Amino acid sequence: MTGEEKKKFGNVMIIGLGMIGGSFAKALKERGLATLYGVDRREGELALGVSTGVIDYPAQLNADYLSKMDVIVLATPVRAMESVVADLKPFLSEKTLVTDVGSTKGSVVEAVRRVYGFMPSNFIPGHPIAGAEKSGVLASNSSLFEKHMAIVTPLPDSNPVLLDKLHRLWRAVGSDVVSMDVEHHDHVLASSSHLPHLLAYTLVDALANGERSQDIFKFAAGGFRDFTRIASSDPVMWRDVFMANKDATLATLDHFTDRLADMRHAIEQGDGASMFGVFTRAKSARDHFLRLLEQRTLGSIKEVRPVSIAVLPASVIKGQISLLGDKSLSHKVITIAALSEGVSDLRNIDLAGDVKITIQAFRDMGVVIEEAANDHLRVHGVGLRGLKAPIAPINVHQSRETLYLLLPVLAGQSFPVSVTAEGELLNQSMKDVFSVVRQMGGKVESAVEDCLPVYLEPGDALNLSVTLQAGSERLRMAALLASLYSPEKSQVVPFLSGLSHCEVLLRQFKMSIESSEAGLTILPSPLTATNVVLTGDEYEMAWLVLLANILPGSELIIENVGLDSVSVALLMFMASIGADVSLPQQSASGLYEGSVSAGFAELHAFTLSAEQSYQFRDELPLLCVAAAYATGQSCIKGINALPYYYEDRVLGLIDALEHMGLSVTYEKGDLFVQGGLPQGGELDSAGDDKVALAMIALGARSHALTKVHDCQKLLEEFNELEGVARQLGFHCTVTQ
Repeated sequence: MTGEEKKKFGNVMIIGLGMIGGSFAKALKERGLATLYGVDRREGELALGVSTGVIDYPAQLNADYLSKMDVIVLATPVRAMESVVADLKPFLSEKTLVTDVGSTKGSVVEAVRRVYGFMPSNFIPGHPIAGAEKSGVLASNSSLFEKHMAIVTPLPDSNPVLLDKLHRLWRAVGSDVVSMDVEHHDHVLASSSHLPHLLAYTLVDALANGERSQDIFKFAAGGFRDFTRIASSDPVMWRDVFMANKDATLATLDHFTDRLADMRHAIEQGDGASMFGVFTRAKSARDHFLRLLEQRTLGSIKEVRPVSIAVLPASVIKGQISLLGDKSLSHKVITIAALSEGVSDLRNIDLAGDVKITIQAFRDMGVVIEEAANDHLRVHGVGLRGLKAPIAPINVHQSRETLYLLLPVLAGQSFPVSVTAEGELLNQSMKDVFSVVRQMGGKVESAVEDCLPVYLEPGDALNLSVTLQAGSERLRMAALLASLYSPEKSQVVPFLSGLSHCEVLLRQFKMSIESSEAGLTILPSPLTATNVVLTGDEYEMAWLVLLANILPGSELIIENVGLDSVSVALLMFMASIGADVSLPQQSASGLYEGSVSAGFAELHAFTLSAEQSYQFRDELPLLCVAAAYATGQSCIKGINALPYYYEDRVLGLIDALEHMGLSVTYEKGDLFVQGGLPQGGELDSAGDDKVALAMIALGARSHALTKVHDCQKLLEEFNELEGVARQLGFHCTVTQ
């Protein structure tokens, strides 16, 4: 590459060799992108600029120099802009790009217009979001703008060719470039940059002139240092900034003063909940900022270490155990509590995995959620319509549970909001839950039909009358939550009859739900806070019952069980094929609550109808394992009629059964499994936690050691697995 080709931006003049101007010059010079000329009223800074290699040549604002310039960058204090522009005017070519680096844009535009009478098309304001407390050309840093934002604020008449050149100029020094309206820029910067500097200067000045100033500075620690660091910035520059951006700064300052008065009142009244709410929302907002900053500086690549679980044969499980709360119910009860009026005390909550995504979403919308212990939350409900608009789109990551709970709730609020996700959830149709949202009156907009990301806008609330076309508990809960926002009574007809945990939980919070053969009728009423102790996770319960039945010598009691209609039907089915399992008594809520006991039994072959396969679709991986250990040939029908992710799980188990030496036939959606003794080996769960648990059970009585790979998700969702196994004497170990 020749010198001319390298210096693709030609001759660049920097007017003002302070830290920003010097860093920009140095960044271009070190990358060989331009020939650098410097102008500064301070002769010493100009000489240092040449001697330290920041610029190539000193220059002056006259025809000889200005006529040769391709780019001119104004890096002077904002109050000096008008004078500098006036000096440039007689000699400036309209082909020369002129830009600036000031932190206010409206005042710069006004200054140029006062000089010219209009805004020249070649003058395009800009502002790099980078800096430091140091000043002067010796503070120049050629890496200053890397992975930082540079804001370009074009005017309607800006020259498009020069505007493109300005974008390329900032990208060339490593900046992420965005465009923004001049007025919007000044209000954004007044909040994000100017106000923090004003507070830091004022706080240090107030403390320095107080009675205890010596001790305050003597004993101040890192927090004081970090908060007041920016008070070491150039006072002249910041005086000029506040005078130039007066209106936007005052508007931001007034808003902050009002919030500060609210905080003073909360402290005065001892209102801990209000204080905690502010602190929680502030932490959430700052964490969001740090995530954005980390993405800009480090990228979003995250190393995932493979996790495997080795299962030793000849285990026995014995003892009594209480399981941590059901994961799905944890999502649901947190949501209901957030929408209730008052403070709810929630115990035995599973806070692992994607439950934290649901918690964070509500915290982002102003709900105070205190973590009193590892499984204990205190939720300060805000009422059905009391959520506040989040500062950014809500990201449910890969949590389908969070998504289905949030969408109808968000559609019932007074503000529009965007919802996004990550991974596979972005490519999957959400037609079922979007349909519920539309029926309640919400407006749904998505770039790809019925897929995330989505923009939700509240509409006129409608009375909901929905007949569900699938047996999903998530969808059932979404419909019930949507019905809370109906002006009058609403009707939900579930796909499957029978009692669900959804209705039981909502009734605990005083929701009026009437059950009949026609479905569920819901009357509008506020939710009332209450205290809840969740029953144990139902899939983990079913897994332990299966383990006890296939491991000779096992004696198991699970104490905190709460069974809905599907779980009762599952255990009754297992009992019908010879399983040793007892059910608790039915309580006033309709659930079967109490203890479940299980022990070893010889299972016999079974046939599962297509209707039963759909009813037990969540537990099908476990029933595949039961078929493997049963005597005779079992048949599970209608697998190809299941939603694809349930079918995929069964197909994964078919591969595992064959790999373990069992006779398996899959024909036209029906699975035939000849019972026998698995041989052991290495299995891949493909990152599915339910499949991983089933594979662990498959290896529990195999001929040789079984190793299940890709179990990271399992340990996130069932983080007490090792503790449960150790307590009951089950031999499995985690390896990386």
